[in-house]
Order: sequence, then C-alpha cells, then structure tokens
Amino acid sequence: MRNNTTNVIGAYISWVMDGYDLGAVVITSSILGQLFYPKQLALLAATLPIIFTIISRPLGGFLFGYIGDKLGRRASMLITVLGYSLSIGLTAFLPTYLQIGILASILLSVLRILQGIFIGGDVAGSFTISMESVVKRRGILSGLMQAGVLVGFVIVDSLFTYLASIYGKAFFTTYWRIIFGIGMIPALLAVLIRFKMSEPEMWLKVKGKNPLSGIMDVWQPLIVMIGFWMAIYAGPQFLPVLYGTVMKLNPAYYGQIILYMNVIGIPAMLLAGFLSDYVGRKLLGIIGSVIGIIGGALLYFHLPSTYLLADYTFLFGFLVNLASSISPAYLAERFKTFSRATGVGTAYNGAFIIAGWTQLIISLLSQSINVFIATFSIFAIGWIIAIVGLALGPETNNVNLEKI
Repeated sequence: MRNNTTNVIGAYISWVMDGYDLGAVVITSSILGQLFYPKQLALLAATLPIIFTIISRPLGGFLFGYIGDKLGRRASMLITVLGYSLSIGLTAFLPTYLQIGILASILLSVLRILQGIFIGGDVAGSFTISMESVVKRRGILSGLMQAGVLVGFVIVDSLFTYLASIYGKAFFTTYWRIIFGIGMIPALLAVLIRFKMSEPEMWLKVKGKNPLSGIMDVWQPLIVMIGFWMAIYAGPQFLPVLYGTVMKLNPAYYGQIILYMNVIGIPAMLLAGFLSDYVGRKLLGIIGSVIGIIGGALLYFHLPSTYLLADYTFLFGFLVNLASSISPAYLAERFKTFSRATGVGTAYNGAFIIAGWTQLIISLLSQSINVFIATFSIFAIGWIIAIVGLALGPETNNVNLEKI
C-alpha cells in the first residue's frame, strides 16, 4: 500500500508539472512571441512556442511509453523528469531576438520541442503507473490526476499575476524569466520521489512482451483525444492569446481571470471523475462534451465585450473541464498491461499530430473571419470529434486491468 501511495503521489506531481510547464508557455505566450520572434509574425508569433511544445509530444509519448512497457514505468519516468527539468530551466536564460536575432527564435523553438518530447513521455508513464496502482474508484483518481494539470496552471498563473503586478513593464523584458526558473524546483522534487516509486505488480507479471502487438485498437481512443485536445487548445489554452494579443488586456488583469478559471476547473474534474465511476466513462465523456460546446458558445459569442468577462470565463472554466477528466482512467482501461504505457502515450500524445495545429489553424482562419467565431468553430469541432470517438468505443468502467 505504501508503494502504491508513493506511485500515485509521484504520478500526481507529473501532472502538476505538465500543467505548470504548459501553463508557463501559454500564459507568457504573448511575451515570448514579442521577445523571441520577428514582429512581422504578429498573432502567429504568440502561438509558435505553444505549437512547438505540443507537436513534439507524440514522439515522446510513443518513445517513452515503449520504454515504460519494456523496461518499466519508473525507469522511463526518471529519464523524462530529468529532461524536462533541464529544458524548462534553460528557457529562463535565453537571449532575446533583439540580442541575437533569429538564433533566439531557433533556441526557444528547440527547447520547446525537447520539452514536448519529455513531457509527452512523462504522461505515458504517470497515467499508467497511477491507474495500475489502484484496484477500484479509478474515476475519482482520474479526475484528481487530470486536475493536477489545473493545479499546475493555478501555480503558474498566480506567479504570473503577482510578478506582473509588482514589476509592471519590467516584467515583459526581464522578470517573466522567474516563472521558468522556478519551474525547476517541483521538477527536482519529482526526481527525489521517483527514486522511491516501485513498478506495479501487474506489469512485473507480463514484462518482456512486445508492446506494439497490443495497440492495434489505438485509433479509437486517439480520435477521442484529438477531439479533447482540439477543444482544450481552442478553449482555455487559447484564452491568454485572445485576452492578451487580440483584446490587448492588461496582463495582471487577464492573468487573474485565467487563474480563477483554472481554480474553478479543479472541482469540475473531481466531480466528473467521481460521477464516471457510476454512470461510466463513455456517457460522462459524451455529456461533458455537449456541455463544453454550450460553455464555449456562451463565452465566445460574448467576446470581445469585457462586460462580465470574469463571470463568463469562470463559468466556461467549470463547463469545459468536465469531459476530459476521464482521460487517465479511460485510456488505461483501453489497453492490456504489457502495452498500456505505449498505448496511453500514443493515444494521449499522438492526438497532437492533428490537435497540435489547432491554434495555427485559428490564426490562419481569423484572417478571413472574425477571430472569436473562428475560435468557437474549431472549439466546437473538437468536441464533436470527441463525441464520435467515444461513441465508436466500448464502456470501460469497472474493467479489471489485469484481465483486459
């Protein structure tokens, strides 16, 4: 039991770090775009650091998922935590475009690609080891794990809001770096905890088999995750770009709104995860996706008005986070033990091959139509894809992970 608890804690920190790193690049996207890319790129510059981070995740998910199935979940997670600790730390020391020109763009892009690889690989291990360490109530644990991403967002959003409020304009040129430097602290804590983690017994019984032979059905959960991620990257992960780059709001103001939006999303994920243990992952995911579309319509058709902006954003934060809470449990329940890390890593991160271009598509589409309509259109399409994917798959609640 003690080892299982350590496994869950270690996996949870992975999710917090996933959220912190992604939150760091999302909340500072407008700043990074201005400091590291040519001004001619405009809105595209603000989305490039995010795009480079997420399109590289499929490689990391597959590679370290495979390592996790062949050599052990703990082994792969030790490698990935060291990798993303280094890449997030180095970002704090990068020279800007004004200092070294296009080389600054290249260096930031390379670090974001490496970060995506290591974070993608870390997810494959943490999903798997957490779900294999519990026997029942995987739904509530799934909601807790997925909410860890939002906890990471809350930490980085709080830091962003605080630093922007006390440093003012200097935050844009210098003090944004503190966010990335501090990111190394929880990452190093994760290293210490992972040395105490243990391999799940169910994996020890089947290790040595070929993981690739067990992921033939990966296409179906892959469709689900493509939908989820399109909605997320056209939704809560695009709001800082809309509020900062498009609507030109003060960073201290919109940073606080984004912070509370993510705080509100935490109980939403816990509630949805809890309910999925009773109504099932499939039904919860479909209903949550429909609710997500409604939440998006309420917000995006209200913008660019700033009247009651915080209220609309907070409601959006709750409604948009219900469906994706099932992801850790649902994906773990779709694959056999000997191929679970590979399957989970491929489905969860492989979705970025398509969904990773979401914000670029919005940027290009917004050149022809209103940016808020363009954003909602891609957002709704994402949820529809998720609904189709869930409808094509089985119900997975209450399955025995060892007997799949």
